[in-house]
Amino acid sequence: MPYFDCRAMDSGGNMIRLRIEAESQGAAAAEARARGVTLISVEEAGVGGGFGAFSPTRFLPVTTKDKVLLFRMLATLVKSEVTVTQAIRILHDQTDRMNVKAVLAEVLSRVEGGSPLSDALAHHPRVFSPMMVNLIRAGEMGGILDTVFQRIADYIERRSSLRKKLMMSFFYPGIVLVVGLGVVVFMVLFVIPRFMGLIQGKLPPVTQFLMDSTAFLQDNGLNMLMGLGAGIGALAVMHAVPLTRYYLDRCKVYLPVVGPIIRLGVVVSFSRTFSLLLESRIPMVEALRATSATIPNTAVNAFLDRTVDRVMAGEPLSVTLKESWAFTPITMSMANIGEHSGLMSESMLTVAEVHERLLEDKIARMSAMVEPALILTLGGVVGLVVYGLISGMLAMYAGSM
Repeated sequence: MPYFDCRAMDSGGNMIRLRIEAESQGAAAAEARARGVTLISVEEAGVGGGFGAFSPTRFLPVTTKDKVLLFRMLATLVKSEVTVTQAIRILHDQTDRMNVKAVLAEVLSRVEGGSPLSDALAHHPRVFSPMMVNLIRAGEMGGILDTVFQRIADYIERRSSLRKKLMMSFFYPGIVLVVGLGVVVFMVLFVIPRFMGLIQGKLPPVTQFLMDSTAFLQDNGLNMLMGLGAGIGALAVMHAVPLTRYYLDRCKVYLPVVGPIIRLGVVVSFSRTFSLLLESRIPMVEALRATSATIPNTAVNAFLDRTVDRVMAGEPLSVTLKESWAFTPITMSMANIGEHSGLMSESMLTVAEVHERLLEDKIARMSAMVEPALILTLGGVVGLVVYGLISGMLAMYAGSM
């Protein structure tokens, strides 16, 4: 049987450590409590036999699919009147994902030690966000943990779907652009230079333009590449500095074509998260704070932080949203309806659904507009190069006649 290292406190208030041989972590915790001590933590002894031994699995990321499966199974087990401790133990024994097993082992140890589930999960912020912890804490207080687990699973799936839609909206055009640039670079560096020594004399304007452009790129290509790298590095630094990132995030929504998509993504993320928190009986101020933490746009974060202060001062949410450049008129109108009807969570859910449909339509339109433009541009560049080379060779042949 494996050994487990237990940290505990004896009756005199002294910190002690125990090594217990047991079949499972839960059995080790039960054995430690049977010895009359207050259990603090239980960890499986590492290969080296020391406390807190290094485990590579604890640094592996827990994927979105892992989280969705975890919360759906928790919802099913708790709904079947299985206790939270038993449910976590079942999932710990069931999973074959070692990183998930390591996280569940620590959570189980803390729950068996008397900590609420929300506090146990809060020790793993990389896996369980503060929003999830707040939802679970509200579920513990309201006795609706199974419902909260199901809502969290649905939320994670929808958020992942939204992220994939936003990424895919830029993925294909980006691939076409990269391939197009690669073809142009290949022609400029390898194809056209082979003809430069062969084509002589008076050349057609298109051919002369190709030759001059190739010579310019060969002479200045390294400097241009270094300048591009410096520009990308400057953008990375600006994105890392909070002040400049604030203005970059604010300007994103004004970009042509992609700006409306970014704005709709912010509205969907805000309204769906805010609705979920309100539906789980979390107060509006706390819901706004938690929602702000889930949005990666720092400019929107700053606005929501100011909104929290104004709502706490008694100002309606719909009034504060009117001063934002990020939220649409529908969001403000539905917030106003929610305030007057007392159905804010339902109003925000409607906002999320409406804007998600708008987002899908925008992505489809952008793809329909950008992809043909990139393909035509790439084809035009290749055609220009071929035409220039052929016309130059024909002009040289005609001159030699």
